[in-house]
Amino acid sequence: MVLQVLGTRMIGPHYGVGLYVWTSLISVTLVALACGYWLGGKLADRRPSLFWFAAVLLGAAGAVGVIPPMRGAVIDYGWHFGLRGGALFSAGVLFFPPLFLLGMISPYAIRLEACGVESAGRSAGRLYAISTAGSVTGAMLAGFYLVPHFRVPTLLAVTAGGLALGAVLAAWPGFRGRTVPAAVFLVLAAAFFARPKAMPEGLLAVRSHENSDLRVIEHKKQRFLMVDQAAQSALGANGRPLDKYAYFLAARVLLARPEAKHALIVGLGGGSLVSLLGEQGMDVEVVELWPEVVDLARGYFGMELSAEKVHVEDGRVFLARHPGRYDVVILDAFSGDRLAATLVSCEGLAAAKAALVPGGLLVLNTWGIDMEKGGGNQVGAAVRATLKGLFSQVLEVPAAGNLLLFASDELIEAKREEVVLEAFDGARAFAWLEVPPTDWPKGEVLTDDWNPADTLDVAGLEAARLRRRADMPEQVRVALAWE
Repeated sequence: MVLQVLGTRMIGPHYGVGLYVWTSLISVTLVALACGYWLGGKLADRRPSLFWFAAVLLGAAGAVGVIPPMRGAVIDYGWHFGLRGGALFSAGVLFFPPLFLLGMISPYAIRLEACGVESAGRSAGRLYAISTAGSVTGAMLAGFYLVPHFRVPTLLAVTAGGLALGAVLAAWPGFRGRTVPAAVFLVLAAAFFARPKAMPEGLLAVRSHENSDLRVIEHKKQRFLMVDQAAQSALGANGRPLDKYAYFLAARVLLARPEAKHALIVGLGGGSLVSLLGEQGMDVEVVELWPEVVDLARGYFGMELSAEKVHVEDGRVFLARHPGRYDVVILDAFSGDRLAATLVSCEGLAAAKAALVPGGLLVLNTWGIDMEKGGGNQVGAAVRATLKGLFSQVLEVPAAGNLLLFASDELIEAKREEVVLEAFDGARAFAWLEVPPTDWPKGEVLTDDWNPADTLDVAGLEAARLRRRADMPEQVRVALAWE
């Protein structure tokens, strides 16, 4: 279980901590354990000795110890198989060997523990209870304490060292002299690869939330908030946001609802929208699920919203508790390049609508445009169809690779000629431009019971990630790979 938790931290930042990564790790774990149980049972019957039991433990320690040095090459090669295949390939190569060897331990222990047929059931039950209790303890320690506070290579070194120590203690005294040198070598090798490395140039901060990786990287005087290797916010050398979609979004809101005074933003990022709307006199509140994002926005992106205006909790829960309160609600919640699926279902969007005053404006930022073909993709079509079932007016605006969806029960049109925003390249005037119609595929309404928002555009996600990797400067690549 510890290896499974650590697996998401090693693979997730590259392939996205979502359905495919968890499916890959769970599948590899189950197959590896099943194979280990089978071979371990056969070996235990043929060679029922503590020496061979210790040898299997020592092999597992070695397999864990080589994961950190192998990780980079394996994950890079995994991209040859795409998003799903790469996640499965990486999980298999890195974690199948140690999990397979660990799977051999249980039948071996049962064989050594059982003293007769009359006590075999009791022995097996006791060992499985101990094993399960250890798995639960390890998973909880890893997920709740160890992963948020220690580097992954360090945790893998500790795991390898613990297995090697167990091998030494398990071996018969007569064989202990053979196992000690090997165990010491494995511990030293794991410690070498796990040793702390100096933070590379441009990497300003590293945080983690659950299984996601958050980093602040500075390159050529531009600062980026990266979540699972996808940029969430960008800041220019002059302290102005570089996120182009944010200017288009803020300008449309100010043009369509110049009388709006109270706005709620669900999803903070670096706070680009907070500054753009706040500078225009709008009273802005924010809901952000991850406290680490709030800390990074304040510390590295100049977000100065007062504490009472920033709510650290689930966006959908907050919306449901504040009906009829806001003139504008903006849903801009992502984890890396994955949409917050609970917010774009029919029920989630209904909660957002209920939080609006009559005639209020709902704005949704998505990745619903096909970057290769130029039209809408299945994600955008599904979110659009869901909105159309709730609002009488829905306007789609492609914006710098993003798709902005505006929805209201009142007409969405310009109520002023232009709005001037201070951009990263100086003051810019934004006017209301008519948007050419987009060719949309048929979109299915998303609900809590049917919401494949993460999987509707796998090809688009793969292409976008490959494009980012190809365009990524070497300094940024090094900063993202640092552990």
